[in-house]
Amino acid sequence: MKISRYRRNTFYALNGHKDFADHHSNFVIELEEATLVADAVSYLMEGACHTRFPGAARAVAIATAQFLTENFGEDFYENLSDPELMQGNDPYFKTYQEDQKTYDAILQQVSLGRINWNSYRMQVTRQLLAEEYMLDEDGLRILEAPTDG
Repeated sequence: MKISRYRRNTFYALNGHKDFADHHSNFVIELEEATLVADAVSYLMEGACHTRFPGAARAVAIATAQFLTENFGEDFYENLSDPELMQGNDPYFKTYQEDQKTYDAILQQVSLGRINWNSYRMQVTRQLLAEEYMLDEDGLRILEAPTDG
């Protein structure tokens, strides 16, 4: 099992399916197929269009795969192809194989490693990923805690 999968499974075992601040039920979703690529690029580069789906879903999938590459050395495309990448939390998520043309169009404009993690929305995304993969302060404390025995 990948270390990232182990950490995420541990997080959910400890917390259940937590209602993250950016969970879909916490804002009004706009369904906008026609601007999917532009919305995803805008999300990744400017932190905009976070309520416009499915573009936001593709952007978060790319950000998650990139996060796992940066923090765990995992293969970007392997993660983007994993049906469990979004832990079943995003009904708009599609794997790379399911929507390769769209992902390729987005990645043509936002190449790997060029995500703007400094925008407010991407800072929130990174913070939530760090929490989910136990790379935040609380997660590291739990993982480093001594065990009895």
